Amino acid sequence: MINIDRRKRILEILEKESRISTTDLMERLGVTGATVRSDLRDLEREGAIVRFHGGASIPDSVKQSTSSENYMRRSVMSVAEKTAIGQEAGKYVHEGETIFIDASSTTFHMIPFISKLENLTIVTNGIHTAMEIQRYSNFRTVLVGGVLRPHSGAIEGLLCEEMLRRISGDSYFVSGNGFSLTSGLTGHNFYELELKKRFAEKCKRCIALVDSSKLNADSTSTFIPAEKIDVLITDAGISTKQAQEIRDFGIELVIAPMDSLS
Repeated sequence: MINIDRRKRILEILEKESRISTTDLMERLGVTGATVRSDLRDLEREGAIVRFHGGASIPDSVKQSTSSENYMRRSVMSVAEKTAIGQEAGKYVHEGETIFIDASSTTFHMIPFISKLENLTIVTNGIHTAMEIQRYSNFRTVLVGGVLRPHSGAIEGLLCEEMLRRISGDSYFVSGNGFSLTSGLTGHNFYELELKKRFAEKCKRCIALVDSSKLNADSTSTFIPAEKIDVLITDAGISTKQAQEIRDFGIELVIAPMDSLS
């Protein structure tokens, strides 16, 4: 079991049981105590859990919020689907472009598939995204300023408005908590959604990366209406009916095959 699968399993166990001992995790996962402690340290660093002597539990702040507000929890869910979507998204990026990428865990997965491009400028409000991008010397990274929301990995608000007046992009790669043709891309954090709207206004085209579990699952507020989305990339879990409706609406639909990962 690779580390991302283990951490997903740890979070799934804690969702059901609230707290668990290190010894119990060792037995369930079939790994050493050192491996479990390493996983728990990383999960705690991201705010997904709290550790106590001999075990771990879900913090009260996480119990009171939705899992979509915690980056670590999001990052270990639907990894195969997000990777397939990221691979397809990478095909829409070309050398010399300026692209905007939001702070979502879905768009994060496109970075390895654009890593060999040259002379690329990437604008993002994602801390984790920026940290991953800066590993590549062939990228110029613009991290917008604002308020960092705890454990989300996202900078939000419009303190960066003056910066955005000076920058425009070719494509905006964005995800949300839900998507439907009626509501478009939707989310629930007002301050981050305002920044996402501004990002969309600054780019020539909008490319939505949405795994199939979020289709027809509207969240609180629309931030990009369906008619403003040029391309929607999803995974093979989309139904034939959903796919046809999206294409009939006029959105270019890309269904990422799960067996094409390379």
